[in-house]
Amino acid sequence: MKVNFVYNEDKDIDCLLSKGGGSNNQPGNRTKTYEALLAFTSDLGNREKVREFVRGFIQDNKLDPQKDALAIQKNWDSISGEFEKRAERVFDLSIADTITAYLTITGRFPYRIEERYFYVSAKKTNANTTAMHELWHFYTWYKFGRETEQKIGVEKYNDIKESLTVLLNIECLDLMGGEIDKGYPQHQELRNKIIDIWNKTKDINEVWKLV
Repeated sequence: MKVNFVYNEDKDIDCLLSKGGGSNNQPGNRTKTYEALLAFTSDLGNREKVREFVRGFIQDNKLDPQKDALAIQKNWDSISGEFEKRAERVFDLSIADTITAYLTITGRFPYRIEERYFYVSAKKTNANTTAMHELWHFYTWYKFGRETEQKIGVEKYNDIKESLTVLLNIECLDLMGGEIDKGYPQHQELRNKIIDIWNKTKDINEVWKLV
């Protein structure tokens, strides 16, 4: 698996417009950047106006996403091999894809498995924890999602795959630079259940079966 970190202005705009105002797990919860966009313009259908905001935001906050993408890449490359080894051990599969990680100012980091990309923050030079979180979703999908999402429903699948990232705190904590994967408030009970099952079995199939 290869992850390439890049800044693409149009992808940044896409993320800001589609996810800044809310997400599946945080509906109606606007990010600070999205609030700033609304203060800048109410014409969100005017893509060039949004582009003007994005460029101004980057300049005002003294960001350099093209340069920072290189730093993020370097930080990721330093732990990616070890992360992949551990993820393969947990899920008992490998991913051969080349995946793109786009930097965004949005404050929210969606992903698209079928298009092989996810987002990370353009406001930080180390995105290792975010990258591991998003890639955990890729491993979960390749292991279970293709066969089970239709059986259990999109909502339940979402709850489980978001909760499953709690295993990063057990298996990859030393790779996370002092951060932890906190998850969403509505998933804390399920995350605790996953921890309990994992500590007893160390078997991702048993975890999936019991949650």
